Formats: sequence, C-alpha cells, structure tokens
Amino acid sequence: MGEYDFTYELPKNFESRIKQFFQQFNKMNVYDIFRQCKYEYEDQGLAYYAGLRGDNWNKKAVDFYIEGAKENIDLLEKNEAILEQIIGKALKPSESGYLVRKIFYLTSDDIIDSMPSSNEERLNADIQSATAVLNDLIWIGERVCSNAAYNAKSSENSINDYFRDMLLSKGYAETKDQTRHGISASGKDAGEVDILLSKNGKEIAIFEGLRLNGVNTDYIDEHIEKSLDNYNALGTATFIVAYVSVANFQNFWEKYCEHLKCHVYGVEMKRPIVPTTYPNAVTRMASAVFSRDGFDFPAYFIAFKIG
Repeated sequence: MGEYDFTYELPKNFESRIKQFFQQFNKMNVYDIFRQCKYEYEDQGLAYYAGLRGDNWNKKAVDFYIEGAKENIDLLEKNEAILEQIIGKALKPSESGYLVRKIFYLTSDDIIDSMPSSNEERLNADIQSATAVLNDLIWIGERVCSNAAYNAKSSENSINDYFRDMLLSKGYAETKDQTRHGISASGKDAGEVDILLSKNGKEIAIFEGLRLNGVNTDYIDEHIEKSLDNYNALGTATFIVAYVSVANFQNFWEKYCEHLKCHVYGVEMKRPIVPTTYPNAVTRMASAVFSRDGFDFPAYFIAFKIG
C-alpha cells in the first residue's frame, strides 16, 4: 500500500475510537447524546475539489448526517466544533483517506414521539434532556460571573430574574401556574419554586436559586427541601443553584459537598452525590439521582462564585 493509497472506508474500530476521543476530551455527556442518534455519511469525492485545503492529496471529503430527537440534536450542534474534531480523528485519515467536510443535523419525529421501553431508558432520556439544561445554565452562569453588575451585594431575586430572562431567551417556557405544584414546608399550603421550566409542552426542570456567603446549613436545607421534597410532585429534573460570595471558593465547595452528602433527604437517593469536572474557575457542580415512589429523576447542585 503506497503513501497515498487509502481504503476509502470507515475504520473498523470507528465507533470505539469515537468513544475514546470523547473520553479524552472529557465530554462523555455529549457522547451519551451522540450514541442515541443515528448517523450516516456520504462520499463527496476528492477533498481538493470539494473545497478542503491542507494535506489532502488523494483524500476524499465526507459529509456526516446525524439524526435524533430535537433536544439531542440541539446539544450536539452546540458542541459541533468538538464533535467535528472527534469524528475527524476517529476517521483515521492516514488510513481511510477520509476528511470531514460538513456535519448536517436532522430531527426525527419518530424518535421524538417514541416512548421509552423501560424506566431505565426513560431516566437516561431525562438525564440527556437535563444535560442540555445544565449546559445552558453553565453558559448563563459564566455571564453572570463576568458581569460587573452582579456582585456580593446583588440580591437572590435579582440573580434569579437574570437566569429566568436568559432561559426564556434560549427557548424555554416558564410555567406560571405553580399554585398546586406541591406542598409547603408545613405540609398545608401549595407553593412555588423559583423557576419551573417547560419545553415542547413538557415540564423539564425545576430551578431553585439561593444566595450564600458561607455554608449556611439551615438555609441550604430549606432550599433542598423546597425543591426536592415539597414542590416536586412529578419527579422533575431539579437544579439547585447557589450564588456564592466567599474569599476561598474551593474551600467553600468542599464543605458544601460534605453537607450535601450528609443531608437527610425526604426522597430516596438512588445514586449518591458525585462532584463533576469543573467547567471553569467560577463554577462547581455535583449530581445525584433521587426517587419518588419508584420514579427516578436527576438533580444537580451548582455553585457560581459571584463577587
């Protein structure tokens, strides 16, 4: 086989290479979405004539078509740069002779409308949907943290309002009628969560924000009980977001996680609190899975250093 003789076929280990590169890029949450989608590719002929430049002698351009549920496709499009890089590496151009020209994204009504075949599959679908919300919250949080208008003096309500406005601008809908969504801490009256989000007519996320200048355990417990125990009758994915003003953010986060692990929850914990990779210097995250009457749902604890 000469220097410019290629197979013009996908490597036999293409899919395993995809997974390994996602692991190396620390993007397994995106891989979980990718593997739920279908893909195919189309040979576009010699790379040079298809518009690709660089080291492309005798190589061919390929277009990839990825099809899946809208919420999955939306997340993949947000990670297109990494996805294109990973597919490009997984193609092993020196062997296959293939170079990625373009990725096209297609939504499938059949996938959108299909019902999960098991509770585990339903939970995985809910986690995928929640991952899209999580990525949007991180994006919004980064802008709050870099906005001089928000600092140690900013109120909890003002920051909640910013998150609400930004979420609405990203296509989420806020459910206004929360009067019978759950029960208050006293068990007598229905109450309201900070933000109740829906998309395509489905309730997808409960958002609860709290302002902290330290590990105020009573206040933290109050918000946990509000969002997970009292006002979450449906078992909706829950995001408890702390706006933190402290001198030592890492020290705060370690103590905060210890408290989250020791807290006695009013719903069953199916998967323990697990801190995740830091997306940036001003953000910390942890996740868990809880169960209400046998219905499992994900919860995320996020902290942003503000001011």
